Amino acid sequence: MNIEQLSTMTEADLQATADRHLLIIDGQYTSDMEKQYHVSQAQFFLAELDRRKQTQERVESGKIADRDYKLEKWVIWLIGAELVLAVVGLLFGWIEGAKQTKVLDQLNQSGAATAATLTALQKAQEASLDTQQHTLDNIITMNNALQDQLDQNLTGVIQYGGGMSGNGIYRVNLDNNGKDVLSLWGNKFGNNSPAMKKQPTILNPGDSVTLDISDLIAKAQKQQGSSGLNIPIELYLTRDDGTKYVAKGTILGNGYIPHMTTTRKQW
Repeated sequence: MNIEQLSTMTEADLQATADRHLLIIDGQYTSDMEKQYHVSQAQFFLAELDRRKQTQERVESGKIADRDYKLEKWVIWLIGAELVLAVVGLLFGWIEGAKQTKVLDQLNQSGAATAATLTALQKAQEASLDTQQHTLDNIITMNNALQDQLDQNLTGVIQYGGGMSGNGIYRVNLDNNGKDVLSLWGNKFGNNSPAMKKQPTILNPGDSVTLDISDLIAKAQKQQGSSGLNIPIELYLTRDDGTKYVAKGTILGNGYIPHMTTTRKQW
C-alpha cells in the first residue's frame, strides 16, 4: 500500500482493515511472528483513523478560536470606549471644578452665601466621585471579563499531537494549538515531584514539545500492569504577561493522552 491508496481509504475502510488484522491474531495456527505483524498493521490503521479524527477536531477548534477572537476584539473595543468616556468625565469634572472655584471667589463677600455654595459644591464633588468610582468599577469588570475569556480560550490549548511507542520506547508530542506564545517551565508525572527548569521551553502557536516517557511507562507497568494503566501528567506554563497555568491530562498504557485541560493556577 502506498500513500495515495491510504489517503483514499474511508474511516470505515480503516476500521474494517484493522478489524481484519485483529481477527487473524485469534487464529489457532497463527505464529507469534505473524501475530506481531498483524498487531502492528492493526495499530497502523487505528493510528491513521485517530489522526483523521484529531485533524477534524483541530478544524472545529480553529473555528471556535476564530469566533472567540472576534469576541475578544469587541470586548477590547468596549474597554477602549469606556476609557474614553472616563477621560471625558475627568475633563468635564476639571472644567466644572474651575467654574466652581471662580464662583467661590465671587461669594467670599457673603458668609451665608458662601456656606450655601460650599454645600452645593460638596454635593457636586461627591456626585462626581461616585461617577468616577462607577466608571472604575466598570473598567475592572470589563478587564475581569476579558481575562476570563482568555482563560476559556486556553482551556484546550495543549493537546496530544502524536508520539511513538514500541520496543520499550515511548515518546509523546504535545502541541500548542492556541494563538498565544506559551513558556513551559516544568512537568509532573504521577506522584513524582515536579521537575522544573531554570529556563523555559518557548512554545509558539503551532509548536510542539516531545517528552520521553519510556522509563515512566516501564516503571508504571511493573507496578500496575499493562491493563488499565493511567498516569496523571501536569505541565507548568506561563503566558507572556506572566499569568501561570497548569495543563493536566492522563497518559494511557500505549502512551496516548486522550484530552488535556489547561486552567489558570498558581504553582
